[in-house]
Amino acid sequence: MRKPTEERKNELLLKDELEKLISQDSSEMTNLIQQTKAVLPQRSSSTFLDYENVKIDSDATATGIVDSIAEFYLDKGTIEEIPYVKQKNSVDKITVSNLLFQMKTAEHAIIKLLEEIDNGNTHPRTFEVLSSLQRSKMEIVKHLAQFMVIMEQNYKNLKEDYRIKKSEEPTTLRASEYSEETVDSTSTQFRGTKGLIDVIRQAVPETRADGTLRKDEGEEDVK
Repeated sequence: MRKPTEERKNELLLKDELEKLISQDSSEMTNLIQQTKAVLPQRSSSTFLDYENVKIDSDATATGIVDSIAEFYLDKGTIEEIPYVKQKNSVDKITVSNLLFQMKTAEHAIIKLLEEIDNGNTHPRTFEVLSSLQRSKMEIVKHLAQFMVIMEQNYKNLKEDYRIKKSEEPTTLRASEYSEETVDSTSTQFRGTKGLIDVIRQAVPETRADGTLRKDEGEEDVK
């Protein structure tokens, strides 16, 4: 009878070991599973990010920021009454909210990668992604700071434009406010300072150097 070769002996030993593993009862398998769980890093549910609450918080923060800047330069009534200012205010809130949301989610992703590295995942690709996320977050912070400056300047310009627009609008002037002799209460409209001076000249007679009043042409001077 021919003796089994060394390779054949190794195959038989491997077969026996596999049979022993298969024949293990469920209690031993459960014990192994518990040991495996103890070795693997535990994931706590508290580390998950609630994106809905983050979005709500970003909207509330953006509303406070934009309103505080807008009301510093413009009255609240002006913001609500003028459609252009009102729409601009809404767009600014959306922009700031999106920037805040992106910044918070990027920060969460950075924290998760740092946890992976602490748990032993030191693959070079992990550090590469972490570095990219950190750069992205800094870009978001820079864009937010730049937008804040631009937004402040825009509202400052709006305040000046609104002041000029109001000064150019027709203003009502009553002649009775300048002359007690005038009985006609009709209103006069004028534009700019030139119109105002003409109305005042018509309402108030001019006085000469000698103390006489200058009347309209055809009338005698009154001393």
